[in-house]
Amino acid sequence: MGIQDLQTYLENEGVGVDLFRIARNHAGGFRLVLDAEGCLDRLYGGYFSDWACGGQWARCVQFLTTLAQALAEHQVALCVCFNGAHPAPPVAPQHWIQTQSTYRQRVNSVLRHIVTKGTPPPKVWWVPPMGLHSCLRTGLRYLNIPIMVSSDDHCQEVVGLCREKSYAGLVGCSGEYLVFQPPRYFSSSQLKLTYRSSLETKEYKIHELPQLLDVPQDRLCLLAALLGGTILSEQSLTDFYKRLGITQKKQQVPPETLIKAVSQFVRDLPSSDMDSACIEIFGDLNDLRAAKLKQAVQYYLNGTKDGFLKYRTATGRRPKTNKRNQKPDSPQSSSADLDTSKLATESSEHEQKGLDDYKLATANASMNADFSTEERTMEVGQALASMSLEGGDAEQKIPASKPVEKQEQQAAAKESRQTKSPSSDNCPPAPAEVLRTCAERHARGLMHPHMLAILTHRQVALPVLMEDDNHREIPSIHHFYRPIRQNVYAILYNMHHHRFMAQKAKDEGTSSMSVERACTVQVAEWIYSRVNPGKTPEMVPGVVLDWPVPTVQRLWFGTAQDDKCRRMRAFLSCMRSDTPLMLNTSYVPQHLLILATVLRFVMTSQIQILRRQELDAFLATAFSNDLMNALHLQEMTVNGISSRGVQLGALVMAGAETALLANDACGAPVPWLVAAPWLYFDGKLLQRNLARAMHCKHLAQLCDNHLDTVVKVERMRKAILEGLEVEWALPPLPLVAGVVGGLGWRGRARGARLEIAGVVVGQWGADYPQRARYPQAAHYVGYTPPVRNAYGARGGRGWRGRGGARGRGASSAAAAAAARPQRRRNHNDEPAKPATLSVNGKTVRPEDLGSQAEEGSPHGEESAPDNDNEGAQPMRTKTAKNAKKNVGKGKKKNSNPKTDVAQTLEANGPLENKVTAECHNSDKEHIGQGDAPVSN
Repeated sequence: MGIQDLQTYLENEGVGVDLFRIARNHAGGFRLVLDAEGCLDRLYGGYFSDWACGGQWARCVQFLTTLAQALAEHQVALCVCFNGAHPAPPVAPQHWIQTQSTYRQRVNSVLRHIVTKGTPPPKVWWVPPMGLHSCLRTGLRYLNIPIMVSSDDHCQEVVGLCREKSYAGLVGCSGEYLVFQPPRYFSSSQLKLTYRSSLETKEYKIHELPQLLDVPQDRLCLLAALLGGTILSEQSLTDFYKRLGITQKKQQVPPETLIKAVSQFVRDLPSSDMDSACIEIFGDLNDLRAAKLKQAVQYYLNGTKDGFLKYRTATGRRPKTNKRNQKPDSPQSSSADLDTSKLATESSEHEQKGLDDYKLATANASMNADFSTEERTMEVGQALASMSLEGGDAEQKIPASKPVEKQEQQAAAKESRQTKSPSSDNCPPAPAEVLRTCAERHARGLMHPHMLAILTHRQVALPVLMEDDNHREIPSIHHFYRPIRQNVYAILYNMHHHRFMAQKAKDEGTSSMSVERACTVQVAEWIYSRVNPGKTPEMVPGVVLDWPVPTVQRLWFGTAQDDKCRRMRAFLSCMRSDTPLMLNTSYVPQHLLILATVLRFVMTSQIQILRRQELDAFLATAFSNDLMNALHLQEMTVNGISSRGVQLGALVMAGAETALLANDACGAPVPWLVAAPWLYFDGKLLQRNLARAMHCKHLAQLCDNHLDTVVKVERMRKAILEGLEVEWALPPLPLVAGVVGGLGWRGRARGARLEIAGVVVGQWGADYPQRARYPQAAHYVGYTPPVRNAYGARGGRGWRGRGGARGRGASSAAAAAAARPQRRRNHNDEPAKPATLSVNGKTVRPEDLGSQAEEGSPHGEESAPDNDNEGAQPMRTKTAKNAKKNVGKGKKKNSNPKTDVAQTLEANGPLENKVTAECHNSDKEHIGQGDAPVSN
């Protein structure tokens, strides 16, 4: 795929090396730049089967801790770089669309695999779990490993950091790095931390690349440009490829064939002059593609050693300006009395509070000995910081790729004004001090990457998630959380403040401009979907909150107590969670605030997504004692993985990611350390709890009979549902039509009901993988089990579908059901078609079966109870004995409304009652009974 074919072509030319062994020969340590985008799966901990479940973050942080200790022990210093550059149109979206299309195909394959087999997907379909970037940034920050996030061009900024800070080498997997030729180049996709205390990978002899391709050094950039990239696409070079004899589609061409053909063409050019090369390639110097070719060649030249020096001389040596004497550029700036050098929440008091809350949350954690021990972690951080990080890196702790100067911020503000926006967008640009602070924190990995794209480009690119593109059960996740982002847009651009000032000026008659339209900002959201595969963005307007929100300057830099309260209120308002119990730590612990707000936002939606047992499964996962026990979770096995469970995990993690964006927009009222995802979520543990919740009879069984956990779950559920009229999602509809079902995927039974002449004579459940350990329930003729509560226990007032009523405890519900007398059911069902059924050797007629069914049928709560009393029980038993004799002789006695057969079956045990119970229940009675099997 373009320049990446060059990386593929040289894979076999790499030489296996051990980075720790190389570090022994470097005095003062071995300093490397690591491009994290090429080894996300490695930083996650390798290919583990749980990545599709939503992310196993405790295992991820355990691996990062082990890696940090090994690096400190062998004196290897890493600066990890993440891609935070927004794909600015019209160049980068093509590459972004291709990436998202690949991920979409993999997600479809993963979900299809889970539905058909119920097992974890293979590693070839790896897709980064939602929230992986945030988890890695938080974990690396906690371990004091330097981070850099790009903002404009990722590869250029990474190689620029490597040259500017004099790093010994670069670890990546992009073909552009081969052309840039850093000091040493290692493969990030082959990076592997072994048990032998070695960090193995491959090294490419990039300085031998011209000899390997037989291309002069000064023509290497032209070769890279002709392979296709973000500036000059492969589609634009189709005619050129046909002239080289490549007629088939680009995807069907082996990388060796393409590279050898282009290398031969570049080698045979008469000169290195670009004008003559453009004429030779396109036939005309005025061709639009000729300008793009020159631009692409210059792009690669800027990344080389010689080109980097010239490039930095032209744009990097700017005169230092005194920021203290500068006047605010924006007339809307109202932060003259505020310290805008850093966020107000970056104070030592706020950081210490977050650290104390984190220690409290992990006090009983058993992630591993190294991670749970604060002293060992601090030792690792000190060892990494004490290495010889030249150029002042030790003091900065996190290097930035380019110095953030005032002129850059002015250029960014100018660019944001020039960004294409519809005529309805009349909101002024963000304040200069906000842009400067956002750029600084973005480069150091201290702020959500979407913040800078929103403030400078008014655009945001949202990745493909682990969801069904048909949205059968769960709506589009990005569209579901759009209201939160709309509030964020309004906060960042001070929409409420501008509207208030415009209205005030209009009332006073001092307005110098027309205020016919209220201030509105619109942000372009790039969402890849089947309907719109990234071709055009969706213009989303900002929406103000329903209370006077302070300006973004006051939210970010205000130090008063009222400012602290408004920061938290703004965040909770964005998440629809501004309720008293949400800030009560006895109900919602500080480290679970992010999860609680996400779940409340899901519950406040007009769309019923969660069922009661699923909400409790999320809460039981957050309070589980095994949440941070990485070794236990790694050995734990889940009998079956459901597609719905996987999508629910992606839904909550996407909500947590959106909550982090809202938290940063409101001035970070929630400390960064207590917002770590490993404190409240684990995908593998969640799948286990979701499977168990379908069969547990009560909440205590779901919580492994830990009563303290039960109390915590109930209190947090109360805080989440405070003031809401809850409507739970409906359970899956049963199969009701005739003889249906049959064999499902790969021979699994889907479940069915058997009817003879309109009478149900048998019913069996589906054989799902997660229920393999439980016996399947068999419903006999005329027997309908009582309505079950959310956990499968029998209860008279259990879960009732959309009404939202909550079931009682299992024991009390069972006792109430046993003590309640039988009630007569009045219904107008059509009579069953004639059929015969042999019971105890006697042929039963349909009318006999129907009369008995009406006497002893299960009933609804609206029916009137029978007037049977306890004194009639002995007479029934005696009559039953006589009836048994008559059944054996084939006789029929008396004209009692209850037939002999009915009396016989009434006196027999539970099995006979199952056979003669009511069989005319409507379909609605089957809804909400739960999927738990009936114990015999």
